[in-house]
Order: sequence, then structure tokens, then C-alpha cells
Amino acid sequence: MKTLYTHYLPEIFWRATREDYCRATQIVRKVDDVISGVVFISFANNLFFICLQLFNTLEDGLKGTGECSNKGKKIIVSKNGPLGGHEAATYFLFSLVYLLSRSVAVSLIASQVNSASAVPAPVLYDVPSPVYCVEVQRFLDQVNGDKVALSGLQFFSVTKGLLLTVAGTIVTYELVMFQFNSSTPTLNITAPTVLTPSSSSLTTLSS
Repeated sequence: MKTLYTHYLPEIFWRATREDYCRATQIVRKVDDVISGVVFISFANNLFFICLQLFNTLEDGLKGTGECSNKGKKIIVSKNGPLGGHEAATYFLFSLVYLLSRSVAVSLIASQVNSASAVPAPVLYDVPSPVYCVEVQRFLDQVNGDKVALSGLQFFSVTKGLLLTVAGTIVTYELVMFQFNSSTPTLNITAPTVLTPSSSSLTTLSS
């Protein structure tokens, strides 16, 4: 009953609420103008190193070989270490899990801005017909028609659906790289065989 009662509100309430929503969206856009470059660099950095770590992991496997690669640098680990020579594999696995966890956390936290902008829509849909007014319609049109979210230099908007897009990009990259490596032709060049005439054949020819 309390929820139904809150929907029977005058037009001036919906007008004030819509104006507050407009001010909040303006703040989001101003913040996005400042940090959009940082967001773009962060997502590009995470995507690059996740693809690199996944490719190395799937290609070579997690083995205690005593060495691992980190940004082009090889780290040599003694096989007499506390983990029995598996320090490299442990570090590699921890690095990959850390990259994935950090990327997912950043995406989910940043996407809350877009999720919060859609919260008024269900309430506006439940407004009863007797009190439905122009301000409610304008508020509803603004919530549904205006996309409020942080972005990366306006190339993409950070929403929950972005996680699926990035995951699909990573899978596509891995498949292309594996196909490219498997289809690379290998040239086996062997030296030509030189036939030298034997002494008996030379004697036969001379006679």
C-alpha cells in the first residue's frame, strides 16, 4: 500500500525529480570528459595482457620448467625452490587470475553508473493513470532515450554487456592466433644428392 501511495504524487514532484536526474546526468558527463582517456587506457591494457597471458598459457601449458615470461623478460626459477620448481607456473597462474579479476571488477564497478540511470524506469511505468502527466512522460522518455554511462574516449560505453563483448573478443583472438600458428608452413630443405661415377663404370666406358 505504501508503494501505491507514493505513486499518487503531484506533477511538481515529478518535475523536481526529473530536474535532479538531469543534474546527475550532467555530473556524470563532466566526470566522463575527464577520465574517459584513463578508462580507455585501462581497458586496452587489461585486454592486451589477458590475451597475451592466455595465449602463452594455452600454447605452452602450465609446467614447472623453471622459467616464465613477464612482458618480454624471462624469470629463471631454481627447481630446488620451496614449490619444487613450480614457482614459475604458480606466478603465471596468479598473474592471469589477477588480471581477470581486476578487469571484471573494474567493469562491474564502472557499469553501476549505467545501471543506476535505469532505476527510475520501473517506478515511472507504475504511475497510475489518474496522476499520469507530461512530466512523467518527459522523465520516462529521458530515462529510456538517454544513455548515461562512463566511456572510453567515446569509443565504447562501460555497461554490463561490455563484459560479454570483451570475452568474445578474447576468444576470437585466441582462435585466430592458434589457427595462424597451426597453418604456418614449414620448409624442409634437403641438400641435393650428387651421383659420382664409380671406377668400374669408367673402365667400361673407356674400353
